[in-house]
Amino acid sequence: MSDTSSSRPFFSVNDLHVHFAARSRLFRETPPPVKAVNGLSLSIEPGRTFGLVGESGSGKSTVARAILQLVDIKAGTITLDGEDVTNVPSGKELAFRSRVQAVLQDPFSSLNQVHQTRTIVGDAITRHFGVKAGADRDNRVSALLDEVGMSPEFLDHYPYEMSGGQRQRISIARALAVEPDLIIADEATSALDVSIQSQVINVLKRVQAETGVAYLFIAHDLEVVKHMSDDVGVMYLGYLVEKGDAERIYDGPAHPYTEMLIASIPMPNPVVQAERRALRQTFGTQPGGGIAEPPSPSNLPKGCPFENRCPVAMDICREEMPEPTPGHHGGEVRCHLHTSGPELGGESVVHFIESQKLSSPAGSGSAV
Repeated sequence: MSDTSSSRPFFSVNDLHVHFAARSRLFRETPPPVKAVNGLSLSIEPGRTFGLVGESGSGKSTVARAILQLVDIKAGTITLDGEDVTNVPSGKELAFRSRVQAVLQDPFSSLNQVHQTRTIVGDAITRHFGVKAGADRDNRVSALLDEVGMSPEFLDHYPYEMSGGQRQRISIARALAVEPDLIIADEATSALDVSIQSQVINVLKRVQAETGVAYLFIAHDLEVVKHMSDDVGVMYLGYLVEKGDAERIYDGPAHPYTEMLIASIPMPNPVVQAERRALRQTFGTQPGGGIAEPPSPSNLPKGCPFENRCPVAMDICREEMPEPTPGHHGGEVRCHLHTSGPELGGESVVHFIESQKLSSPAGSGSAV
């Protein structure tokens, strides 16, 4: 692990933009590009986890792919321990992979089905440390298996002989084999049963406590992200609309979209669940009835992209994209409610939205 003693962030993404060219069609005008990520910035320190949440299509996985050098970046920079790793040259790819690893959503497709565990994990040790197949390498693999809570008997197992949770542990062991500084977990628990999710998360947290590895934890399950993360970023249509301390964001979100997501978390208390359902129904309801759909990422509005789903939208929300402003949770929020109209000044929107829901028709757009 690297020792980061200076004040600069250990890992940072600054003003990241990722656009995808639309497919051209014969005798038709080429559509505008898909703006998957728009001006995203985040930072992670050693031993900490930054959770990235948002609905499907928000751009979370594109951020991961950009960091892993799997898609081209239109603009922005990515730095690791003070080194620019935005576009890693071919001669330095191995060094980059030794510091940044990934654990992906589907452990079945991400593992070679014709190789045993000793080869799946061991090949990474050979490539990065030059340890050839044999007893020494097997001992290293066994130690990694022990680190993720598996016995040495799994050395001889193939992926198809293991459960989903066991395969994901093998994926984690493979990522740890190169002693990385950062692991990107992209929906790493989404394909697992709830009980297995808990086991894998506990493995990740224990490994982090023992090694100091940093995580970028990407998921759509807000409860999982809350349990796993120190800091949280909320994405909507390529924009990071809110980021800050995880506990404080969950206790008092500063952006209406974050409040909508949190209201979607199931609660065992039927009274609270009914209240949350009523709150969710105030989002995305058009004045004349019907559900407002999110705009296309290839045709984003000039104002806030969440405006047509927001129950407290103002005229300025349709005209200008809000700039980041400090939030009560120590992070930032992109919402005009904090600088125009009620001027919430970075505080939670929960009580404000509740008061407006009671005083004006849902979705009327005239609440402020």
